[in-house]
Amino acid sequence: MNYAKADFNLIRAHFFFVDIVGLSDPSVSTRIQIKKIQTLNSIVMNSTSFRFIPKDTMLVLPTGDGMAIGFLQGPELPLNLAIEIHRKLSKYNKAKIPAEIIRVRIGIHSGAAFVVDDVLNNRNIWGPGIILARRIMDVGDDGHILLSSRISEDLREISDYYKQILRPVQKYTIKHGQTISLYSAYDKGFGNPSPPATKSSQDKTIREKNSKYPSAVTIYPHMEVDITIKSSKSQLVHYRRLYEIKNTSENPIYEVVHGIATDVETNLSDLGIKVYDEDNMVLPISNILIDKPYQKEFTTVFNRPIEKLQKGRFYVLEYQVKEKEKYFENHFGVDCNHKFVVTIDYPKGVSHPVVYEINLETESKKRCRMQPRIVTNGRRIITTGLNSNRTKAKWVKKDISRGQCFGFEWK
Repeated sequence: MNYAKADFNLIRAHFFFVDIVGLSDPSVSTRIQIKKIQTLNSIVMNSTSFRFIPKDTMLVLPTGDGMAIGFLQGPELPLNLAIEIHRKLSKYNKAKIPAEIIRVRIGIHSGAAFVVDDVLNNRNIWGPGIILARRIMDVGDDGHILLSSRISEDLREISDYYKQILRPVQKYTIKHGQTISLYSAYDKGFGNPSPPATKSSQDKTIREKNSKYPSAVTIYPHMEVDITIKSSKSQLVHYRRLYEIKNTSENPIYEVVHGIATDVETNLSDLGIKVYDEDNMVLPISNILIDKPYQKEFTTVFNRPIEKLQKGRFYVLEYQVKEKEKYFENHFGVDCNHKFVVTIDYPKGVSHPVVYEINLETESKKRCRMQPRIVTNGRRIITTGLNSNRTKAKWVKKDISRGQCFGFEWK
């Protein structure tokens, strides 16, 4: 009788496992973490690949930072859901600051599992099929959709499209020394074309990172952002961002991470990026972390490491982009304990800029009491360029704490 019950609860399903990358980052507030979970849940629930599937043909298991779904129907369902989620997230992440961006990794596998009741008599899933889907997901990095060879070979037999988007990657060793062959799904708008890092290379990266930045703490005593709106018609905007750096740890700082969010699709090479130090020496790009249509993240290496409490060290980041939404936002990941100065140089036809303080947890914004002031010399308004068709405004804020965010709008 017990054996009959076990056979009845044994199922074969196509498992989809997803989690949010970096959700446990202590620099991200609990409210933003919760919002990311709620947003992912909403995207899944409103996806065609989930919404129109009969509820009695799938099993859903929340996991805190993601979810597992067992589809009892066709093997294409978890892959279609993964692709749809990536495309929806791409739209959601558009022009979001780094703290708000939702990044996921996904693992897919076909296999056996048991349906069991938990302590609240809710249906739960346990067994080798879902466990392997989880371990496949764990191999992945940001943006990966990884599939076992078993389900990939089934899918590649279904259509030529799946043959095009499912590419084999090297074998990976997972828990208990098990070696598995994986496929990665990617094409325009979804997936990650780079192979996942092996465990040994991940460990090496962590060791190297810890040896360089074991407890580095950075403060920006002074920051300046020069915004030059070159054209009211094209909204081509040139940015010059200057960061004074103070290292308060015992360990040198060797490189810095830069983030750029845009509201138009761009490649990194389109932005005309220049990074240089206080000696006007170029800081080379050491690693491109993200090069997506609306988000860029990369590191540059200092020509000389920044030692503890060393003075007079800063770097400048310059780039230009078309700002279709006529908006610039600066989120502070570290303290700025002296001044944050924003200068906006704008042409005739552009309205005087307005600055807001933004609550990232509620997405509400409040107009700042102090607004940008026209730069004057005595009674004369400072104009730029060869004629008086341009105006310059300046906004200064002191003692900004980590987590604050300010937005600048113009029309």
